[in-house]
Amino acid sequence: MNKKLIWLISLLISLSFSSCITILDEIKLNADKSGEVFIGLESEALASVLYMAKDQLSPEVIAQIDQFPNEAKERLTGIEGIHHISSMEQIQNGRLGISFQFDNPKALNKAYYALMDMEKTWYLPNLIKIKKHKIKRKNITPQLVKQIEENNPELKDSQILKYLNWKSVIKLPANSKTINNVQSKSAVGNKEVVIRYSLSDLLKNEKNSAYEIRF
Repeated sequence: MNKKLIWLISLLISLSFSSCITILDEIKLNADKSGEVFIGLESEALASVLYMAKDQLSPEVIAQIDQFPNEAKERLTGIEGIHHISSMEQIQNGRLGISFQFDNPKALNKAYYALMDMEKTWYLPNLIKIKKHKIKRKNITPQLVKQIEENNPELKDSQILKYLNWKSVIKLPANSKTINNVQSKSAVGNKEVVIRYSLSDLLKNEKNSAYEIRF
């Protein structure tokens, strides 16, 4: 999570405290271990909030909002195995972020590190492991906390946290057989698994964001 994403979340919430903002991490997995990812913001009120913002903010600030998806796109450009990169500004559908396709787990992990403004090296762990019938994500809470402490330490004690959620959506090529994560809202036997977290709980290290799903 980079500075611009945190700044944008803070801005949207300050303009509309009645709305919750969800940080969405969505992955659609194919049987050959390739897939598609969306990472960004989701809010039912996103369109109305941004509409209000255009009347209250300077053109420079509006430009910063517009540049957020494109900056994420630039970070992914040139990574081998990452393609069809698209900055998604589906404001009317309540989404703002970046989508891309990946050829294999190696490329996917490089992409995640790039979005955290880090280069994936041999000694850094894979955040996501994908096998023929299993997908497993490492607990990313420590990386998230580190990013916040380095870039936006004030967020950890901010009232903004009350309005922030983190949602992971995993779309599988076959029905799930086991789901190892207490935060999962999905029943075994479905192709889509949804896991929700309070960002406040994550930043306080009270929740483990790891999951393991067999299908």
